[in-house]
Order: sequence, then structure tokens, then C-alpha cells
Amino acid sequence: MQSQDYYRDVTALAEVLGKSHAIRVVCNGRNDQYWRSYMLRLLELEAPYQGGLRRSLVNGFNAGFSWGSDLHPVCDANAETAEKAYAAEGRDLSARLVESNIPGGPGR
Repeated sequence: MQSQDYYRDVTALAEVLGKSHAIRVVCNGRNDQYWRSYMLRLLELEAPYQGGLRRSLVNGFNAGFSWGSDLHPVCDANAETAEKAYAAEGRDLSARLVESNIPGGPGR
């Protein structure tokens, strides 16, 4: 069973991926699926079956996409800076998730 920290972090990661995807779409068009492909991989690895966790991750991604679309309706320097910040946040969240799954690591 995973810890509350895990659920918080993995859901936050899905939201960050949604925000990043919104910026890529506004800057590069709908065919740019770079961050969405990361989300699909996250679902494959962390929530391959229908259920509460998968629903939470999908909802987090969609909420992040909506928020990112509202905040960055045009591709400008602010949007590009935000995408870089979201990428850094995603790396931090991913590192925490990996660390929490190491036997004897935090949350274990």
C-alpha cells in the first residue's frame, strides 16, 4: 500500500504534466503530444487499471491542462518560462516518487 505522500505527489505530477501539455499545445499546435505521452506512460506504470488512482491522475491532468490553458492562452516568453518551471517541478516530483519506492527509503 502506498503512502499519502505518494498519492499527493503522483497526482501533483499528473497536474504538472497537464499544465505543461497546455503550453505545448498553444505554442506548437495540437499535434505536439510531448507531455501527454509522458502522462500516458505515467498511467501505464502507476495506474494501469481502472480505479480511483487512475481517475485521480486523469482528473489532475485535465485540471492542469484547463488551468494552463486559461493562464497561458498565447505562446509568449511567460508561457515558455512557465513550461520550464513545470518541467523542473515534474523532475522534483518524479525524484520524490522514485525515492519513496526505494526499500527503506522515505515512506517505507
